[in-house]
Amino acid sequence: MIAVSDLMFQPRIAAAVETLGFEAVVADDAPSAGAAIAAKAPALVIVDLHAAGIDTGALIRSARAAGAGVLAFGRHTEPGTLRAARDAGATRVVARSQLVEDLAGWIREGIAAAGLPAPATEGGVESGAQNR
Repeated sequence: MIAVSDLMFQPRIAAAVETLGFEAVVADDAPSAGAAIAAKAPALVIVDLHAAGIDTGALIRSARAAGAGVLAFGRHTEPGTLRAARDAGATRVVARSQLVEDLAGWIREGIAAAGLPAPATEGGVESGAQNR
């Protein structure tokens, strides 16, 4: 699941997730994020720590309670925000600039941290390795 309010970055993240063979579910507000976690049981939640209208700490805790890994990203100039994400339970926390530099690599890292098998190829994964 992708909780990112930046409409220019959302499609890039979704495309990278789908290229790796996983379903990209976008949630752009707190109710849809909660509903997506309940309905889809995502293995990985990607969280923009500056997503408008979303209590990212609560979202991270909810995702972790549901068994999902969390890849959170935010501004490198706000180390307190990044630390708060770690404290809330995010499995990986990176600066947005790092995420942009190697989007697919960080998503792979998030997938591995969530305990999912790595994609077999850039274009997909074997049956059964999809989002749970």
